Amino acid sequence: MKISLILPTNRTSYSAVARALESASLDVDKFELIVRDNSENDRKRAFLNQIESPNMRLVTVANCGAYDNFVEALRLATGEFVYLLADDDWVSSRGLMQLHALAAESEGDPSVGCITGAYLLETSSATGFFQYSGLNSPEPLNRLTSYLDANTTNFLCYSAVRRSLATFSSAFVGSLPYKFSFHDQLISLLYLTLGRILQINRVVYFYDLGDWETPEGSLSKDRAFYSQAGLPLEYDRLHWLFCALEGAFLLKSQLVAEKARYNTAPLADLWFQTMFNKFKCHNRESGYGQTTANFDTLQFRRNLLSQQDVDLNGLLLDLCDLLEIADSAGGERYFNFWSTL
Repeated sequence: MKISLILPTNRTSYSAVARALESASLDVDKFELIVRDNSENDRKRAFLNQIESPNMRLVTVANCGAYDNFVEALRLATGEFVYLLADDDWVSSRGLMQLHALAAESEGDPSVGCITGAYLLETSSATGFFQYSGLNSPEPLNRLTSYLDANTTNFLCYSAVRRSLATFSSAFVGSLPYKFSFHDQLISLLYLTLGRILQINRVVYFYDLGDWETPEGSLSKDRAFYSQAGLPLEYDRLHWLFCALEGAFLLKSQLVAEKARYNTAPLADLWFQTMFNKFKCHNRESGYGQTTANFDTLQFRRNLLSQQDVDLNGLLLDLCDLLEIADSAGGERYFNFWSTL
């Protein structure tokens, strides 16, 4: 049984290359390493080509989006489980060995979707530990409740995930009509919905918060996705509303029903209410201009908050009308996707 370590890499620093060197030294019978470099940096490419390791597969390609680079690297994986590595973070080789041992024990248990451990978190001023709890519950609603109660950065994507589940989840996100920064949350939502998550009691992943450490940095990252999607940055005002709606529609979809084979409606209600509360309470009101998009999204938010009840289908229609003001084709595409999922 092997775990495929997936390393899509774009950075050209020595530390980025160190991720490949460390992972390439792992037991070839337990791990394979997929490195997909899209940096277009000749010096880095030459260095990577010098790594002699029987467990490493190196692919160098033209520059492409980070998500596309990950998806293409995932397609090369052959392990029963896959583990995503970011080239600015670090993993513990001892932690990975323990993770592999538990994965090998669980390989034949279809109820297990992911295996993870504790996380060491780095900020500019402090270091700390984080570990999820309650994700091993046989009850999906309990798993989702525990995940949402943690109310922290989404670390769950950095787990050993059954390859079939990772492939299914990434293919779904790849099919979405817009690419938003919260879509890693939808991937984790699928993991929680479709399998138990086992944990080992030691650090596996070292995560540097980086730009996500501050509200300003997070907003900048989020808004870049709206700009890349061709939407005015003021649509970021509706960030958690988009997240609430998409997760709820996903959980109520035939796509999930065919795999889950249980009533996911309580999960959809919990997801929507949690994310809708974020939409109501989180302050994203900085840096907007006096534009039509600013007026439209602000008025939309105010009208929505004044309503007593929110109908999911009605909300989709209203959001699509709003999207069509800025992107006519995109609004229609958004409606067609979510209304027929």
